Amino acid sequence: MRKPIFAIIIILHLFLFGIINGAEAAEHQETDRKVILVSFDGMKNDFTNKYVKENKLPHIKQLRDNGVSAKKPSTITPSLTAPSHAAIATGAAPDQTGIVSNHWHEPNKTLDNDDSGFQEKSQVPPLWIEARKQGKITATIAFPGANPKEDKQGNYSIYFEKTWSPSNLEPLTFTKAAEWVHSPKSFTPLQEAKLTLNIKNERDQLIHILAIDSTDDQQQNYDTFILSQDKKVDPADSIVKGKQWGSLSLQINDQKTAGFWFKMKANNKDLPLPAQLYRTAVTSGQFNGPKGFADEIQEEFGFYPAQDDDTALKKGWITRKEYKEISTRFVMWITKVSLYIKQKYNPDLLMFYTPQIDHEQHKYLLIDPRQPGYSPEKSKEYMSYIEWSYQLADKVVGETMNSLNENDYLFIVSDHGMEPAHSTLSPNKVLKDAGLLTVDQKNKINFTESKAYAIPSGSAAHVYINLQNREKDGIVPIGEYESVQGQIIQAFKEAEIKYKRGEDIEYDMKAIMSAIHTDSFSFRKLQEHVKDFWKHLFRQKIHPYEKVMKNTNKNKTLLDHQNSGDVVLIGAPGYVMGSGIAKNVSPPIELGTHGGDADRSMLRPVFMATGADFYKGKQISSMSNLDIAPTIYDLLELDIPSFVEGKKIKGIYRDRTDDKIPQ
Repeated sequence: MRKPIFAIIIILHLFLFGIINGAEAAEHQETDRKVILVSFDGMKNDFTNKYVKENKLPHIKQLRDNGVSAKKPSTITPSLTAPSHAAIATGAAPDQTGIVSNHWHEPNKTLDNDDSGFQEKSQVPPLWIEARKQGKITATIAFPGANPKEDKQGNYSIYFEKTWSPSNLEPLTFTKAAEWVHSPKSFTPLQEAKLTLNIKNERDQLIHILAIDSTDDQQQNYDTFILSQDKKVDPADSIVKGKQWGSLSLQINDQKTAGFWFKMKANNKDLPLPAQLYRTAVTSGQFNGPKGFADEIQEEFGFYPAQDDDTALKKGWITRKEYKEISTRFVMWITKVSLYIKQKYNPDLLMFYTPQIDHEQHKYLLIDPRQPGYSPEKSKEYMSYIEWSYQLADKVVGETMNSLNENDYLFIVSDHGMEPAHSTLSPNKVLKDAGLLTVDQKNKINFTESKAYAIPSGSAAHVYINLQNREKDGIVPIGEYESVQGQIIQAFKEAEIKYKRGEDIEYDMKAIMSAIHTDSFSFRKLQEHVKDFWKHLFRQKIHPYEKVMKNTNKNKTLLDHQNSGDVVLIGAPGYVMGSGIAKNVSPPIELGTHGGDADRSMLRPVFMATGADFYKGKQISSMSNLDIAPTIYDLLELDIPSFVEGKKIKGIYRDRTDDKIPQ
């Protein structure tokens, strides 16, 4: 009898052991989820939908077909990059994060103080810090707000550090080469030139350039160039053929590695006549990780590259094709580094960011005939630049999808959309006209005597009162605070009347009139457009300052935080805020803008996600950028902090009863 009983006990033991192990394995599998979030700054919901329908974004289409997306995602107000990314990363609005704008004034400083939302840290911890506290491995690459310089961030963090020297088209004078070591054979006498880089707050860097004729064709043909800092040809030098791109790493000091990319801009057969070399800015990155992490990344992928070069493009130093190559290099550096970290270090949460869509739209969003310089032909050309930036994002999505494992969840998001800008508003001119801002004899703002000052950012602006005991050198007594605040609001109400009457408006009719001569824009349509414009401007109760909000410290929508202005201004569609004091309205300082009311359709961001537990090919109606953080906390099975305002996104899980709500 004992043997059968003993056998039964063993069988039961093994059975129960199997159940327990199975439960532990299932639990481990649940907690083994990994989340990758990619943010494409400025990616517009409407443009993305359009390009997907036109089959121009195949990888994003594939992601949508295999995951979930939102028809009407929303961001926060103001719809600016720094506050919106803080909302994505924390699930909290600006009144909690303190990131109230891209730029703001900090209390207890002089009135002209301007803090950057990209350098200040959130006052509530973002995902990568909170998840790390709860035992997860996190990584952030170029993500706004994740600057390793500001305390500890994720386990692995990389961020732009600084520009050590701006880009330039360097003049070169070649002479007969001397004292080079290990120089290659040249069929024409070696030539050399010198290039001195002025490095900010560090010693200058001397670069030697050796020109080599490597072709035995009986003709002068300097087709190879070597850049060296010591005239000893070795693997640390940069060797390029003809007008191909090359790069050179520099040791700025004992602790910092930087570098630049370059291209020769000379007819090689003309040497030793004067030649030119274009080089990008000298840039470097901030790195945080285990010992040797920075060296590992830079040895594998090179230094943190320049993001773009508008100056060089404008001055004609580089072609549009070369400009795209610079931008692509940056975006793919971020992508490849991020996916390398994903593969090697297996973080539970990886967040990275690319800026090229936002950048191109700020420069080239020419789609409204009211915009100066508009013509159908020019709009088409500019839109091709924007389309390129979306296709580059699609490439990033494709490479990221190819890296996914079974337990990976991919989120593709953006912080905001973009609107075309036809005019620049100058809130400080309004304050000046109201006697609240004073200028000196040179027409420069006198901050010590001004009662108020506006700091613009995109389509929003914060107006700060120069209050005693709050601002350094403040002049407005606390007893006059409400009176001055009321004067500010009244000044913008009176500005509303002026705008309705058409005063101080600059409108470039020449650009519209030129459209008469194009085949795609008829005179009848031109008349209709002008009629609609004036109808909108004079008869509707919408004026350029769409919202003039008094910070009452009661309403969260008014950015109830010490960093916020005493009055907050939100521009109407088509208007960007500027810092000038000469005219109330002037031509736009940029063609694309954001920062306005998040309810506007052109400012809608994107939301797409894919993973094993998500629906495939499903579109939910709406969600908020505030909902992204709590959804990721839920996926990673972490406690959701009490400061999180957003909610877990509903309608995305396939097999969860608590997720099935009407869409």
